[in-house]
This record gives sequence, structure tokens and C-alpha cells, in this order.
Amino acid sequence: MRIAVFVENALGSGGAFQQTLSMIHALQSLPGYTVVVMSPVAENLKRLHDQGIEAHFYADGAWTRFFDTLSGLAPKSEKAMHQLRRLGFRRLGQNLDLRLAELKIDIAFFNARSTTPIRLARHPYVFTVWDLCHRDHPEFPEVFANREFERREQILKAVLPKAFAVIADSESGADKISLWYSVDRTRIHVIPFLPSVGVRAYAAGQGTSTPHTVREKYGLPEDYVFYPAQMWPHKNHLYLFEGIAELKSRYGLLVGAALSGGDKGNLNYLQSCAHRLGIADQVFFLGFVDDGEIPALYAGAKALVMPSYFGPTNLPPLEAALLGCPVIYADQPTFRTQMQDAALYCDLTDPSSLAEHLRSVLQDPSIVTHLKKAGHAMAEQLDEDKSTQKLKSIFDAYALKQRRWKAQEESRP
Repeated sequence: MRIAVFVENALGSGGAFQQTLSMIHALQSLPGYTVVVMSPVAENLKRLHDQGIEAHFYADGAWTRFFDTLSGLAPKSEKAMHQLRRLGFRRLGQNLDLRLAELKIDIAFFNARSTTPIRLARHPYVFTVWDLCHRDHPEFPEVFANREFERREQILKAVLPKAFAVIADSESGADKISLWYSVDRTRIHVIPFLPSVGVRAYAAGQGTSTPHTVREKYGLPEDYVFYPAQMWPHKNHLYLFEGIAELKSRYGLLVGAALSGGDKGNLNYLQSCAHRLGIADQVFFLGFVDDGEIPALYAGAKALVMPSYFGPTNLPPLEAALLGCPVIYADQPTFRTQMQDAALYCDLTDPSSLAEHLRSVLQDPSIVTHLKKAGHAMAEQLDEDKSTQKLKSIFDAYALKQRRWKAQEESRP
């Protein structure tokens, strides 16, 4: 069986891609299955080929996308499309399906929110939902402005009911998918985040950078905390700044903040906030950081601080725990479920809560030792084989059903 994994964004674009890459490697390990990547970004192909991954380009122009999607959203148009195809417009409305058929693809896999499944009329798919934060926190501009809330709802309502299987990162996420989008709970499979391939390699002693080299490159102080997150409002960088300012004014302690991630329209505001709080010289906006440097930034940090509002789980705390970096996390029920006693939890309504935790990781070796020990214990429970077996069970179930018609399809002219 051939599985097509869709990678629709440029490679190296943050944690979402790292999770996709981890999933590709997990799928590649399944016996009896061949994994290929489909991407509309031509530059992705070489990077994937360099990693030994079979990758193919597919057309994603506006008109191609429109006609492929039209019959998915308006099924009555399919009859007219069929007539036009008989007149010679063979690929009309089925461009992507034909591209997959040319590559002998059996089933598609989407590891991120996407409208592309709507284009598929001949290929089933597995769809991943990592979060439903537009429902949990609809007040943030990144999920309400420019009709983003409505767009996400339209996508999920269109693609989830038809998915052969849906993957969620947690039990709470799976329950919400079932409740809000009327997906049979038995079709939803919980497969938690796993640390990125690069972080796992670094933990195994195969790193390409060191804490010293990244500290020198970015001019970081000896004492810094790390927060890898794009500059979205929901990432709550301001809370981190307020906690650092409180630490400085109340305890006279200085700690730097190394922030990796691209500007999502909030960077200028955050820079002005750092100046207003008197900590501009303690904040380091690193922009996009090479994947090979991320593990070294974790390893050299006094703590990972992640005051994000969005969940229900997040990848950086797992990666920090694996690399022995203490974790300070927002105090939310799903975050506590994810990290248990391997993190300190801060009250997002009170920056002094963060200041206290920062003081602890800077001055109390016993707390640091506890967090590292608990983090390592939790990281040891991350079972890649278990995740792989869950994926295998999904595709085995489809393969069993596919045998009821596959021979007939292969015999058609």
C-alpha cells in the first residue's frame, strides 16, 4: 500500500513541520507500506530527497484548486464536470486525484489543518487535528480576524466527517472533535506529540551544535530562558516579559529570554513592551533558528518557559524534558495532564507567579534536580513504538477493507 503524506508549507517552518517529519519517519517504519510525500512547494523536494524520502510535486494553482474543490463543496456540480471531461477536459475537477492515481497512491495522510482533502473524490484520507483553539480561545485575533474562525470551522466541518480516521494529540482533544464535529469517537485515534527528529538525535549524542556555540552566535548571557514560539498573541510573550521584569525589580535577578520564531504581526508591539518594562537588553529575538540549533538552545537554557494559552498539549515541553531542561508551563488542566510533576506551573493572571518560578530555577538546585529527574522519567515513557503501532492499526484496518475492491479497480482500463 502506498501512503501519500501532504506537506503543504515550506520546510523548516517551525514545530508543525518537525512534527510532520517525525510522523513521516514513523510511517516509513511500517512494514508493508510505502510512504511518499506530496508537496506544492517545489523547493521542498530536494530537501526531502536528501533525507531519503520519496517526494513529488503537485499543482496547486488557483484555478486547479477551484475546480478540484468545487464538486467537493457543491456535489451537484459534479454532473456538469463529468460532461465537460467527456468533451476533452480530462483533468477538470479531478487534477489531484489523477496525480495520486499516477503515483499509485492508495490513501492520503494530512498532518496539519488543510482544505486539500476537499479536492479528493477518489482517495480516502486520514486527517490530523492538533488543536481546536479557535473554539477554546476565540478572542485572540489570530483566530477571529479576517474570518479565520469561520474558515477553520468550514474546513473541519467539510473534511472530518469523511475522514477514514482522525488523529488527535490527547484524549481531551479527541472528545472535543467528537462532540463539536459529530465524528464517531471510534474513528478518532489519540497519538501524542513526540519530540522532533533533531531533538531525539541530539539526546542520543548526535547533535550538530552546542550550547556554547549558540550562546556565542546569538550573544546570549549565561543565564537565559528559552521560548521557541512564533510571535502570535496567544503565545503570550508579554507574560514572560512581565515575569522577567518582576524578577528584576523584586529580587534583583537578571535572566535573558531567547525567543525563536517568526513575526506574526506582533513583533513590534513586543519590542515596545520590552522597552517599556525596562528589559529590552534582556530579550533576544532570534527569528527563525536552524533546526540543528534548537536542541542546543534547550540544553543551554536555565528553563523552557511556555506561557501559551493554546493546547491541549504542546511539543516544546516534551523536548525540553528529554534534554534535561526544566520546564515552566502555563497552569491549565490539560498541560498538567501532559507534564504532570515534570514542570512548574504559573498563573497566567499573575506575573509574580512566573517570577517566583524563575527565582527557583536560578537559585534552588534541589528544584532543578527534581524537574530534570521527573522530566527524564516522563521522557522515558514516550513510546515511539506505541505511536507507530497505533498508526499501523489505522492503515491495517484500511488495507483490510480495501481488499474488497482493490483487484476490481486494478483490472479497469
